Amino acid sequence: MGRHSAARELLRSCGAETIDHPGGTLLAHLERVESRLASWDAREDLRLAGLCHAFYGTDGFAESLLPQERRSVLREAIGAEAEELVHFYASCDREFSYDGLADPAGLFRDRFTGEEYAPTARQREDFAELTAANELDLAAVNAEFHAQWGGPLMRLFTRWRTHLTEPAFKAARDLLTLDGPERRAFLRGLERGEVRTGVVSSIENFGVFVDLGGVDGMINVAELSWYHIDALTDVVRVGEELRVEVLDIDLDRERIALSRKALLPDPYLELARTIEGRVVTGPVTKVVPFGVFVRVADAGIAGLLHHDHLDGRRPSEGEELRVEVVEVDLVRRRISLGPA
Repeated sequence: MGRHSAARELLRSCGAETIDHPGGTLLAHLERVESRLASWDAREDLRLAGLCHAFYGTDGFAESLLPQERRSVLREAIGAEAEELVHFYASCDREFSYDGLADPAGLFRDRFTGEEYAPTARQREDFAELTAANELDLAAVNAEFHAQWGGPLMRLFTRWRTHLTEPAFKAARDLLTLDGPERRAFLRGLERGEVRTGVVSSIENFGVFVDLGGVDGMINVAELSWYHIDALTDVVRVGEELRVEVLDIDLDRERIALSRKALLPDPYLELARTIEGRVVTGPVTKVVPFGVFVRVADAGIAGLLHHDHLDGRRPSEGEELRVEVVEVDLVRRRISLGPA
């Protein structure tokens, strides 16, 4: 008898086809999870783990089919690797473990023993893929579940994107991205100035897209940071959770403008308090016909030293100059410099 047949026979003998589940009967749900993993071209042991993932119960579905002291029964039916995956998935303390899954050093807590440890990269990938297959099946067949958990799941899978295969993440986007009336209702529920938590879904040359729970908003480059940015990936990464402020909602084009910068301290306020009227030394960052820009603070903030103050000199980029910070203009966001 093959392992899949042995697994189904064991499931039936344990009553899986008579146990109610948010996805119908437990057996029907498990078979769909296995089928979904197969459609993503998952290896056989992961497919078997999907079919059997509820044998020891989970943090979200407490009823178990086998006590843990009988793990050998399942191991004999589906093999050691698949059974280990089932036990690993069942052991997850979700509230503790989900946040750290995308971090290579993030810890996982075993809800059976209380042990905390860092899973391997393979374990993280398998767990993410199995979770996606499990939760997406529920969202596909249970409208109430989809309405309540679709947004949080999309943010979760966006955070886990680096651990999900392309077919799995595409399936999540296709199923959980809001459209039609749901999308418009989401947009109408937003208000300018409110703060939301989202997850970076993609990074483009012109800005960063942030998933707010089934709907993406965009942070324009200028709204990402108060400082000059050479590469957007120096500031954010795909899968990172961000707090953002809603700047604008365009209901006609169904677009959301967001800002990360708005929630960060304004460095010009600090500069006005700390260096205005003082003498500082910094490198020339740019030479222009009307003068030179000199860096006066970290992260590239520079002020203008007008050519009238250079006495005919032409400093080159990188040259250190000693200057006085004459004015920090908070309205025009400019710093005027003078000779020290």
